[in-house]
Amino acid sequence: MMLHVIDTTTLSNFALIKRPELVQIALKGQGVTTAVVLAELKVGESLGLIPACDWSRLPVVQLTPAEDSLYEKLRLVLDDGESSCLAIAMTRQAVLVTDDRQARRLAGEGEIWISGTIGLLLMLIRDGHLAPLKANAMLAEMIAHGYRSPVNDLLALLE
Repeated sequence: MMLHVIDTTTLSNFALIKRPELVQIALKGQGVTTAVVLAELKVGESLGLIPACDWSRLPVVQLTPAEDSLYEKLRLVLDDGESSCLAIAMTRQAVLVTDDRQARRLAGEGEIWISGTIGLLLMLIRDGHLAPLKANAMLAEMIAHGYRSPVNDLLALLE
């Protein structure tokens, strides 16, 4: 499995349902994030926007000098977390895991593979970690907390 770089939007959705461990389960331990993303999550926690979660099982990768340069350019059009993750995905041929529309568009233009919350939930179903109805209930809970999901029912995507 390829390296997956996960940004704040997707991690926040799993934080909202208090199931951060599902991210690494879905990605078979191949998920990473950046210090910038963890800082954004801490801000969200301190403001009461998301519950505090233990992200210690999610490795944090450092940006190389080339990635840092790209990160600075991407910050002109994206938030810091998305910029750091996209910079890594672009240079390391990793999958960008985000629900941010602009970041997904830029990744697509750069021919970077993308996934997001829905993709992770589908992986969990397909790999037998979640029953489809349980995953749908989690999606509904995320939506109730403000996730602007492109779908309301995962079952239709499984056919």
